[in-house]
This record gives sequence, C-alpha cells and structure tokens, in this order.
Amino acid sequence: FVARHADLAEIARLQAQPLRPLLATWGMVLPCPPEEIVRAVYEAGEQAERLEKERGSLREVSIPLLLRGALAVRNIEISADQADELWRATWIPERNFGVQLYPDTLDVLAALKKHGVLIGINTNRPCTAEMHLPGLCDFGIAPYVDAVVCSGDTGYVKPHPSTFQLVLDRLGVAAGDAAMVGDLRDADMRGARAVGMRTVWKLNGRYGLPPCPDADYAIHDLA
Repeated sequence: FVARHADLAEIARLQAQPLRPLLATWGMVLPCPPEEIVRAVYEAGEQAERLEKERGSLREVSIPLLLRGALAVRNIEISADQADELWRATWIPERNFGVQLYPDTLDVLAALKKHGVLIGINTNRPCTAEMHLPGLCDFGIAPYVDAVVCSGDTGYVKPHPSTFQLVLDRLGVAAGDAAMVGDLRDADMRGARAVGMRTVWKLNGRYGLPPCPDADYAIHDLA
C-alpha cells in the first residue's frame, strides 16, 4: 500500500457517523458533536503513541480504551464490550485514506499463489485482522492471502515478535521456511530476523540508504 493525500476532515466525519446512533441504542445521549469525540481519541492516541515509543514498550495504542476515556470525561460511562463495539463500528477501510496499491502487487501475488506459496500479511494497524479484511477485499488482495495479522490482534506493534509469530502460526509454517518482505528497516527487517525469518527489504526507489544488516536481500519493486 502507498497512501496519497488523505482527507482527514472526511475521515473524521465518517468515523463520527456511527457514534451518536450507537450510543442511543444504549440509552445514552452524546452531549457534544460526535466529531469532538473522534478528535479527542485521535489526539489522545498520538500522545499515547509518543509515550509508548519513549518507553520502548512496543505496545499498540488501545482505541477502545481511548474511546472509554473520551466519553468518560463527558460523563458517559460505557463498558469494555461497548467500547469494543464502538471501535469496530467507527473503523473505516483504507480506501478512505487515499491508499493505492503498488502497480505490480496483484500480478506478483497471483504468480506466488500459482507456485503454491502461502501468503501472509503482518501489519502495524490498530485493528484486528477481521476489521482489516474489507480493505483487502476493496483492493483485490484478499483472494491471495492465507493469513492476516494486525497489531490490534496482539496488542503489540512490529518489531515485537508476537505479530510475526502469530502470522507464522496461522500459516502453519516455521520461521526458517518463511520470508518477510517489507519496507521498514526496524519494524520489518529487524523484527523478522529476530524470530528467524529470512528478510527482503523493499526500497521503493529509495537510493543511497545505508545498508540494513538485518536484510538478506534488497529489492525496489515486487516484480
């Protein structure tokens, strides 16, 4: 995926749409515009992410927890299950973020499947694999993928080993029989190497970068 010119105002509007009616089904009245909650969660999430990076914890920010907090300061108390339902209802797929596929993606995935290669996705995305699936369907990727893991599935972001191990488990393959293809030196290459996978660093036309000691191979495009 490559993102281009996301309309953040439109994203906030889309995320805000389910808030008021869902709260109403629980007998709760939102005392402010729903966009205010979205902005509060977004700002709190940015702050929480900075803190986790400073701590080096690799913990994924919990959006359900942030939703509960944003509503609690406005005198609306929801349960953990309700927060989870809100999280899922307000999640919007990648097509709303100006995301496009690299042009060779689908051809390469089709060729790999033709050769019997199992394909997994391991992504730092604060949602679950189930929530990510509609986005993969939108771009035609879903039919080629055998396993999906998001950081929201484990509560940790790459390079934490949990997401790598979970995708290997879902594929049913050993780390030594798998290769990680990714464009991030630390999250993708270091994380995969740490669990014993082979590594392919996708440079995407970035010339002149220092060598990555955790990359077995370097490529510029999938084809």
